[in-house]
Amino acid sequence: MKKHTFGILCLTVLAVCACGKEFELEVTSDPKLFLQCCPGPGDTTIIQLNRTFAVGRTADNVLLLEDADIDFVVNGTPYYVARAVDTAGAVPPGCWFVVASLQAGDEVAVEARADGFNPVSARVMLPSPAPDFTWKFNRDSVRVTFRDDPATEDWYGLAVYCERTLINLDTGQVERELKRNLTPLNGSSDSWWYSKVRNYVDIPFNGWSFGNAWSMVRVWPDTGFSGQETTLFMPTRDIASYVGNYEQHDRFKVRLYRVSNEFFRYGVALEHMRSNTLAEAGLAPAAYAYSNVRGGVGVLAAWNVRETDWFTLGN
Repeated sequence: MKKHTFGILCLTVLAVCACGKEFELEVTSDPKLFLQCCPGPGDTTIIQLNRTFAVGRTADNVLLLEDADIDFVVNGTPYYVARAVDTAGAVPPGCWFVVASLQAGDEVAVEARADGFNPVSARVMLPSPAPDFTWKFNRDSVRVTFRDDPATEDWYGLAVYCERTLINLDTGQVERELKRNLTPLNGSSDSWWYSKVRNYVDIPFNGWSFGNAWSMVRVWPDTGFSGQETTLFMPTRDIASYVGNYEQHDRFKVRLYRVSNEFFRYGVALEHMRSNTLAEAGLAPAAYAYSNVRGGVGVLAAWNVRETDWFTLGN
């Protein structure tokens, strides 16, 4: 009995010390290249290329790589890859980008090389646009209906994109513009939790990368539709109104995504990592569940979208 009591006491002391003092686990790992790229419709594809560092360690310098060779090939044709030193339109500084109009069915291959790292590579095929759909929307929910294509095995995503303009009535000037997706409700937006009991997952995706909590897309698997007419329903949380002498103008688009299997699996892996609090504290290895990047980590995930025209709730 004394041995058990002593063991429990040691664990308790260790837990208290862990909460009150920062320390490092002796975890070593050779750095790898981290590649994240999400080709889709449009004329610009953004590429993130970083280096990794071990769990429990502190990054001792900038993770973004300044000197690297990146090949971006579409259907066997190479395209020029540039690096954004300053903000280049929608391209964040430090990222790489390619100007190329991609179409459904295009096969995209990316390979990256940098001194001191193993080369990395991945390939993916751009899915077809989502099918035509009918929709209903108010500030509390959105509902879309469409017929699934039985020949595909992709995944469907749903989002409501909002642009809000605030005009200061005292000055008559536009004071602020917000551009973001409405937040999906039913728990996942608060906890980022995923369970197989639920048949969807909320994935933060801003059109070129994962991780932006203001751009949640709710994704359902194709496996449950089987070529049938399908209705997807998503409760939403409206953007909070601003206090003050403002005039508010909102306009919306309903977006139905078709995403690749890599897209969905990587999104689920992100949620598992986000819920792993021990890994966040450096007390356990991160449960990195999915990567299709050979020689490194990250993801090359493709997507396509069909969206409504702009509308307001008045029309």
